Amino acid sequence: MKIYPHNFNPGSNSGPNKFTRQLFTHLLGSHDVRFTFDQKEADVEFCLIQQQAQKVKPILLRLDGIYFNSDQKYWEQNKPIKFAYDNADAVVFQSEFNKLLIEIWFGEHKNGHVIHNAADTHLIEKVSTDFCDKILPKGVEVWSCASSWRPHKRLNENIRYFLEFAPANAILAVAGKGAASERLNHRFNERIKFLGELDYVSLLSLYKRSTTFIHLAYLDHCPNVVVDAQAAGCKIICSATGGTSEIVNNGKIINEPIWNFAPIKLYEPPEMNFENMIEVTTEMSEDRKPSIEKCAKKYYDIIRSIA
Repeated sequence: MKIYPHNFNPGSNSGPNKFTRQLFTHLLGSHDVRFTFDQKEADVEFCLIQQQAQKVKPILLRLDGIYFNSDQKYWEQNKPIKFAYDNADAVVFQSEFNKLLIEIWFGEHKNGHVIHNAADTHLIEKVSTDFCDKILPKGVEVWSCASSWRPHKRLNENIRYFLEFAPANAILAVAGKGAASERLNHRFNERIKFLGELDYVSLLSLYKRSTTFIHLAYLDHCPNVVVDAQAAGCKIICSATGGTSEIVNNGKIINEPIWNFAPIKLYEPPEMNFENMIEVTTEMSEDRKPSIEKCAKKYYDIIRSIA
């Protein structure tokens, strides 16, 4: 079966591209799937968020959320996504939150499916902590967080949570670009270590060295950093907003007011109340643990159904 990809950059480490790269690796390695860059030759077109050409064959659209920041021209930003959504023969949403949001804004899709992102557990098992052992102090507990930092990712809240709840000798390792103001504000705090942008294997090394991963982003969809950190053994601290809490089976979820799905000033997220938390501990058998292999099989079944 031949797949024609739209809007996929295999060299990018953005969340959507990184996940799709892992997904395609497993589709190509375990199923009767191969790529083609000739649309007419394809059996199915795979669109990551939006199309790059007119539809020729049946389309599977994998969505990563839509735009709803009232400080931006969200209606213009959403036009190409809505175009692909209306053209798609099947749609994969990352989370139940993602599905509800998009169907409220775009209407219900005739063939929609929720498939949470999943981790490459075999790769995680192979990664060592050597990278972190070289750059972080030895003999201390490590907490971590990672993102392409923008205001709604709430790095300041991550740091505040760490300072209030982490053991006194623990450190917080912050990975990702865009943390200039927080780096300046905490430049004299020896417990906060800013590592900058890391490659994927170095991130996995950081997760394996960490006991706790903090992700207090506001209205996130299904963050791959949380999926990978949890698969690496981290306890997760996250917000109840968005879809992140759907994938957490070991950690704490901080409750916040429910969003009504109307346009919102996304880059002005509310301050959090850390007293309003619930603890989540779910024992999962090996056959129920999410993995990229099981995730790829779900995608494959949908691809076959529309081919």
